[in-house]
Amino acid sequence: MSEISPKQASYLALAAYSIKQNLEDLEVPLALRNDFSFKDMITGTSGGFFFRPETGFALLGKGKSQRYKNDLVLAFRGTAGLADGITDLTCSGKGTDTGETVHSGFQTTFYSMRKGLTRFLRDNPVTANGTIHCVGHSLGGALATLVANWISASPEFKGRVNLYTFGSPRVGMKSFSINSSSRISTHFRCVNGADPVTKAPVWPFYHVPYDGSEYILNRAQGLFPSAHFMAEYSSYTQTATWDSLGFQKASSTFKRVVLNYENRLQATPSADWADKISAALLTLLVDGGFAATVFALQSTGSAIATIYDAIARSMVKISELSSEFSERVKGLLGHMLVFAGKGANIAIKFTYSFIRWVFELVLSKLNQAVKAALKTTF
Repeated sequence: MSEISPKQASYLALAAYSIKQNLEDLEVPLALRNDFSFKDMITGTSGGFFFRPETGFALLGKGKSQRYKNDLVLAFRGTAGLADGITDLTCSGKGTDTGETVHSGFQTTFYSMRKGLTRFLRDNPVTANGTIHCVGHSLGGALATLVANWISASPEFKGRVNLYTFGSPRVGMKSFSINSSSRISTHFRCVNGADPVTKAPVWPFYHVPYDGSEYILNRAQGLFPSAHFMAEYSSYTQTATWDSLGFQKASSTFKRVVLNYENRLQATPSADWADKISAALLTLLVDGGFAATVFALQSTGSAIATIYDAIARSMVKISELSSEFSERVKGLLGHMLVFAGKGANIAIKFTYSFIRWVFELVLSKLNQAVKAALKTTF
């Protein structure tokens, strides 16, 4: 099996940022120069309201060493326009060629690149023994994920497909996460513990791979823009092997979590608590019998704001089921308020307007950190 090293993957992700217009000024590190040659780039547009002129989006390379002679590398980067969409609560889902729903901004950008990618893949066919390595940092990681899924699902293209991402946001809904995880040959998902971008877009978007496997490069707590820097990721990937990096199954919304109101001061504005709150929310919806209502909206690609409106209304009804459920709703809301920095002394109300307000506080807290991180990147 062919795989590129952590150092090579991080250098490719960094190199993708230097291809705004052409390849003339591209400085290829020695760790890549001996194994790959780079002659092509493709362009695309970021779509949505934030139309941008064509610019370099992907660095395309071909293996030349004995180990990688049958391989291709595709390294992606995002744009400032695409960054605007990741925290947009009115953003909805969009269908893929494989039938799942993904973030509409990511999919629109991928579509604008697909023609150029197809031409490159046809001009440089990979055999069954070869590997196509898809690499990206930040929003480029989202694009790399969509491209890896598309290539893996296409009967036209041969070979394995490996995916390498650094600080990638969530890309699609549950079905996309499950199906793309099985299509793509191998996943190397790298995260820093305090990177806020890895927590966006919020649930019901999911990461790939679905089982939460990831390489945790830094276990810092909090939500810090600097944790998203590609240079920060690269500093931890100078090792020669993936086995020497910290591997784990990530905190997941699949875990059952019930939050006690009396423990609300334990919550902190951190990536870890963002996961715990999401898990507690999903647990509450399942136990209260309202998960199907929310999942139905998810499957239709409804906007995030629409989904959280439905969740707020569902939580009102759940609080009315019994005193036990009202305490669970209270516990969740109490932790959310502390996470958002509003303290522990706000009286909890079981009304739609209050619950929706708490959601807005939490989403705003997370989105502020995400925007700050992306502002320094694009």
